[in-house]
Amino acid sequence: MDVDWKQQWALFAKNFYDGLAHIPLAGDKTLLLLPGPGFGDLSHPTTALMLEMMHPLVSQESIVDIGTGSGILALSALLLGANSSFGIDIDPEALLHAKENNELNHLNARFNKKLPPKLPPSIFLMNMILSEQRVAFQKHPSAKLWITSGILESQESEYLAQADKWGLKVRSRHQNSEWLGFILAQKELFA
Repeated sequence: MDVDWKQQWALFAKNFYDGLAHIPLAGDKTLLLLPGPGFGDLSHPTTALMLEMMHPLVSQESIVDIGTGSGILALSALLLGANSSFGIDIDPEALLHAKENNELNHLNARFNKKLPPKLPPSIFLMNMILSEQRVAFQKHPSAKLWITSGILESQESEYLAQADKWGLKVRSRHQNSEWLGFILAQKELFA
C-alpha cells in the first residue's frame, strides 16, 4: 500500500503549507521539511522536547542523531550552529528522505546506516522509545553528552535506573505532556 505522505503531513505536521513543513528554530531560523516516511515533522511532543533541549548545547559541537528519520534533529543542529552533523537510521527510505531535506535546506549533514569508524567527541541525539534506546546504547555507549526523549513519564524510574547502569547521570529533565526528555552525561564528568 502506497502512503500519500503529502496528505499525511498536511494533516499532522505543524506549520505545513506550500507543500512543506516549516519548523521554527531559535534566532528566527526555519527548517523546511519535505513530506516523507521519516519520523520527525514536529507533530509529536518528543520532537519539540528535543529541539528545546538541543538549542543551548549544539553550537560549535559535533552532533550524531541516532534514528534520524526525516533528519529534523541533525539538520536543526546545523542551523543552530553545530560544526558537523551525522544522522543514522536503519530505514533506507528514511535516509533518502533525510538526504532530500538536507539538499532542500542547503546544509551539509551526512546520513548513513552506520556511523563512520572515527568520530570527534560528539553530542548524541536520540528520540526513540525505551526499548530502542537500550539497543542504541549497546552499540554507541560513549558520547560527550546524550540528549534523549521518547520516554513516557510512567517509565521514568526504569529509564533512570537504566541510565545509571550505562554510567550516565541526569544533567536536566524536561517534560511535554506525558513525554520526558533528558540531558545525560558520563558520571565522571560530575566529579
